[in-house]
Amino acid sequence: MTFTETESVELKERLNDSFAREVVSFLNTHDGTIYIGITDNGEVIGVHNVDETLKSISNIIVDSINPSCKKFIKPMAVLEEGKLIVKVEVSKGTSLYYIKSKGLSESGCFIRVGTSCRGLNDAEIKERYEATLNIPEPKLINQETGRKDLTFRILKNYLSNNGIHINEDSFYDNFKLLAPSGKFNMMAEILSDENMHSIKVAVFKGKDKSYFLKRNEYGNTCLISALEKVLNYCDALNETYVDLSVSPRREKKMFNFEAFKEAWINACVHNKWTDGIPPAVYWFDDRLEIMSYGGIPKGMTKEDFLAGKTNPVNEELMNIFLQCNIVEHSGHGVPIVVREYGESAYEFSQNFITVTIPFDRTGFNNDNGDTNVAHNVA
Repeated sequence: MTFTETESVELKERLNDSFAREVVSFLNTHDGTIYIGITDNGEVIGVHNVDETLKSISNIIVDSINPSCKKFIKPMAVLEEGKLIVKVEVSKGTSLYYIKSKGLSESGCFIRVGTSCRGLNDAEIKERYEATLNIPEPKLINQETGRKDLTFRILKNYLSNNGIHINEDSFYDNFKLLAPSGKFNMMAEILSDENMHSIKVAVFKGKDKSYFLKRNEYGNTCLISALEKVLNYCDALNETYVDLSVSPRREKKMFNFEAFKEAWINACVHNKWTDGIPPAVYWFDDRLEIMSYGGIPKGMTKEDFLAGKTNPVNEELMNIFLQCNIVEHSGHGVPIVVREYGESAYEFSQNFITVTIPFDRTGFNNDNGDTNVAHNVA
């Protein structure tokens, strides 16, 4: 094979700092291929450590480029002239992509022009970003999963326990678990008994992520089951403060569990699962944070979202949650959080929604000025 740099082919002797920029330029322009282990004049010199190079490429894709783009990139090792090289196929993406550390700027956002990359100016970035807002979001029910062996015992139990009749002959069709091709879709995968989606609850000491204590994994199973396990775990951590100086005694929880429950359910049902990034819960000394991927749904403003107007990202998933008596159509979840903690509880970025629920550890003082604290008081 003869290697020549073109508008759709990039040759590199080795993996270096320009790789992320070149990936971004193809994502923002057109399909392209990056070969590593080949000189600019097309000489095959090979890659010394292919496994390490592939690992570094995966880390760059996940850690250095926004928004998530791993489904558009396919790195592989290939043999050319008796030497191993790395071939990275990049498909044109559906968003405006940029180097995470540089943001949406001329030094972070690139397009492919001929055989080189060019940074976009502010006007071009604005125009291209606005254009991406009109691209329909990929739907869970239309996106195939590679899995063929999915089972749904847990989902069927939830549906049956809520009075929903299960017809085995039409189960997949009735609950929209198949893509148009007839293969299992992404919604089927996240609702299956076993899957690769891991939901994490991470606990940190202090008020930032500098000192990690522990992490609990509640995924790799039906999303509904994982959702409930996270709720139960966080409820167990919700300390009860007790005033024993009065009769009957007075109690209060460290945080409003109803508000947390609504925020967590919303994070699960409205998460942009098509990119393979699950929601998560982070615990600190003074608060907990719920993070979901995808940002505010297209067509909605921040004001609409905070007012509780509904525009579900995953309408079919929400319908199943509704049938399992987990979620309601009323959209009252966000207003409950706002009522308890104000609009400032919500933080919006291009790709994430973060809900912060502060802890109230003040407790009650008894006659001696001491604070009485009891954990998990019934």
